[in-house]
Amino acid sequence: MEFDVVVVGAGPAGSVAAWAAAEAGCDVLVLERKAEVGVPKQCAEGISAHGLEHAGIEPQDEWIATEISRALIYAPNGKEFEVPGDGYVLERRVFDKWLVVRAVEAGAEVKLLARARRALVDDGRVVGVEYEGVDGVHEVRARVTIAADGIESRIGRTAGLVPPLKPTEICTCAQYEMIGVDVEEDATHFFVDAEFFPGGYFWIFPKGEGRANVGVGIRGSESEPGDALKVLNRALEDHELISEAVAEAVPVEVNVGGVPVCGPVGRTYGDGILVVGDAARQVNPVTGGGLHTSLVCGRIAGEVAAEAIEEDDTSATFLKQYQDQWKEEFGRMFKYTLKASKILSEMSNEELNALAEALDREDILRLVKGEGVVKVAKKVIARKPSLLKYAKHLMK
Repeated sequence: MEFDVVVVGAGPAGSVAAWAAAEAGCDVLVLERKAEVGVPKQCAEGISAHGLEHAGIEPQDEWIATEISRALIYAPNGKEFEVPGDGYVLERRVFDKWLVVRAVEAGAEVKLLARARRALVDDGRVVGVEYEGVDGVHEVRARVTIAADGIESRIGRTAGLVPPLKPTEICTCAQYEMIGVDVEEDATHFFVDAEFFPGGYFWIFPKGEGRANVGVGIRGSESEPGDALKVLNRALEDHELISEAVAEAVPVEVNVGGVPVCGPVGRTYGDGILVVGDAARQVNPVTGGGLHTSLVCGRIAGEVAAEAIEEDDTSATFLKQYQDQWKEEFGRMFKYTLKASKILSEMSNEELNALAEALDREDILRLVKGEGVVKVAKKVIARKPSLLKYAKHLMK
């Protein structure tokens, strides 16, 4: 088989890349290892209204579970911050299929139960992938390969672009979807506590009528395999605010997985290949959210791949414009949120409480977005000199 573009992975990044490339006239094949796109869900399913708009996607009733108008963030001492912001909690199993259907309608082919094994490399150039399907091992040749195969990214690794993750660079996560959760449903809820959730945080994302995603992410360096689910269960029992919210709740689904929190890999392109989404680690290191960035970077990857085909130039020199474009969109955010993430992961509860006293809701919004960070750091130094060492690091 030979295509203009082969996309490995039918998550949001891969499907949007395939959609954009097919819409531009390319012959596109999507390889997906699972039997069903969007199952199981891999995240808390939240996205800002700006994130969808930025990706050029109109909200659809069929995949929106509920609308959000704010976030509530709780410090270890219980202090609550309200951060305004419109957004949505999605039904990812519906949303992900909706995206891949758009790619198919644009002309892409999709092959399910196709597990990519490695990048095919010829004289230093990626020329396609080897995959294992239900009927054996096959090779597919393509002028551009887009690796959207998730956090482990076999294609990115075998192409020499994606290094292994260190324990400090990943959060292990566990989540229940629960029925009977008692929280304000126009808000997402974030709980920070270094003793309960080392190097991470706990979340409750309402989906309407008492249904919610209830989960936790903790730093890989602070945990052993399986610990995230134990921490989740302990918080449901023992955390004062969380246990009250879920006192009558019942889990109906459990999800476990990992999220990279190290910022993007150094190089997301090569001769004949682009890397996108979780595979490229295009995830906000503070929030662990990657849906917005995956959608936008996926679209850029698909458009650049199509331009490369049109220009008959799939060299690394040409494909570099993909990295230039996503850095223009998100480079500053990744730079400062990575710093903020490292600082927050090192703070004790006493220091987190002091930070909460120094900040207002606008400051928190700046930290999450990586905007005006130096201004925030100066305010922290003025109000809480005990946090000087952290604030100085943020200003570098």
